[in-house]
Amino acid sequence: MGSSVLHFGLDLEHDIDEQYQYTPGEVVKGNVNMEINGQTAIRRISINIRGEGVVAWEDQVNGQFKASEEYINATHIVEESRDKEPIMLDKGSHSFDFEYRLPDNLPSSFIGKFGSVTYVFKACATGDRPGDTSIISEPFLILRSLPLPEQFRQGASAKIEKRIWRKLTCGKVRLEASVNRLGGTQGEDLFINAQVANRSPARITAMQTSIIMNTLYHAQNRAIPFRQIVNKRRDEYELLRGDGRRWQNVRLSIPPYIPETRLEFCDIIEVSYTLQFRIEIAGGKELKLEFPFMVGSMQDGHEIVSRNKNQIMNRQWTLSSKLLQMGPDHGLPEQDYDQDREWYHENVPELRPEDSKVMNPLYQDQDKKIPNKTIENFQPTLDELPEVIENTKL
Repeated sequence: MGSSVLHFGLDLEHDIDEQYQYTPGEVVKGNVNMEINGQTAIRRISINIRGEGVVAWEDQVNGQFKASEEYINATHIVEESRDKEPIMLDKGSHSFDFEYRLPDNLPSSFIGKFGSVTYVFKACATGDRPGDTSIISEPFLILRSLPLPEQFRQGASAKIEKRIWRKLTCGKVRLEASVNRLGGTQGEDLFINAQVANRSPARITAMQTSIIMNTLYHAQNRAIPFRQIVNKRRDEYELLRGDGRRWQNVRLSIPPYIPETRLEFCDIIEVSYTLQFRIEIAGGKELKLEFPFMVGSMQDGHEIVSRNKNQIMNRQWTLSSKLLQMGPDHGLPEQDYDQDREWYHENVPELRPEDSKVMNPLYQDQDKKIPNKTIENFQPTLDELPEVIENTKL
C-alpha cells in the first residue's frame, strides 16, 4: 500500500464527553475507514481488541516484581483474500463496519504508580507486498457499574484534639469535621463542614480535605501499597494562638474517571478510598481525621445499551488467534472456521498466575460553578448554598 493510502482511521461510536467510555456488556460499534489515491491491493484488514492489566515495581533488595493478566484478546477479520489473488480496492474512500459486545467481567480502566488496566482497539491493513502494512490504534475506557449501598450515602462527623508543647507552655489544637455522605459516584460533589481552633502556642499553616486512593499491587506472592490524592481542597492560612478557621458547605468533587472501589475482576490490583481531614502545624506536626470512603459507578448520563443476551454476537470464543492465519485449506475443520468472519478469541483463564507522585490521566478534576440565584425567598438545596471559608476568634 505505502504512499497509496492517504488516510487509515478507526472510529468508535458512543462517544461520551469526548471520551470513548463503555460499560462491561455494552455493544461497541465502529468502523475502519481508508482513503486511497489509486487502485490498491490488500490481503487483509483486521481489528483487534485488547484489554490487559500489568503490575511492575523494583525492590533494591529483591529485584523486580512483575505480573500481568489478560481480559480480552479478540480479532475480527473485516476483509481477507481467500485465494492467491489479493483484493483490489478502487481509488476513493472505503468504510468497514464492525460491532462487538464487551464481556461482562471486565475491570474498570486504571492507571496508577505501579500498574494499570488498559483497553485498546487496533486496526491493521496488510498489503500485497511484505512489510506493506498500515496500523492505527484507539484506546478507550471501561467503567463498571457498582451500586452504592445506602449506608454510604449517609453523612458522618468526628472531632479530635491534640496537646502541643512549646518551650514551657502548652495548649490544644482542635479539629471538628463533617461530610454530607461517605460515598458517591464519579462526578458527584461532597459538601464539607470543618472548624479548627488553635489554643496552643504552635502555628497552624494549612488545612486540607482530600479524597485518597489506596492501591495495593500484587506480583509473585508480594504486594506493595501506594496512596495517592485524587482530589483535594486546600486552605493555606496561618492561625496563631487564639485564632480559628471555619469551613461551611465547601465543595469537593469526586473525579469522573477514577475506578470504583475494589476494582472488581482484577486480581493483581486492589483499590479503596479514604476521606481525610488534615491540619498542618509548623515544625512538621499534623492533626488528621480519616473516614473510609466508597466510590460507586457513574449513574447519570451513561446507561448500558439494552441488548438481547440470547443473541450470539461474538462467536468462536475458544479459537486461538494463532489460527487466524489458517482456514479450511490449512487443516482447520470446516465447522470451526467462521465463514462470516466473526470475532475470534483467545481463552482468558478464570484464575491467573501471580507471576504471569505520578499524575494519572484518568483523573480529571471538575470544579463546578454554583449558579447565582436572583429569585427572592427561595429555599436553596445543599448544592446551591454558598461556600463559606472564614476566620474566627476564640
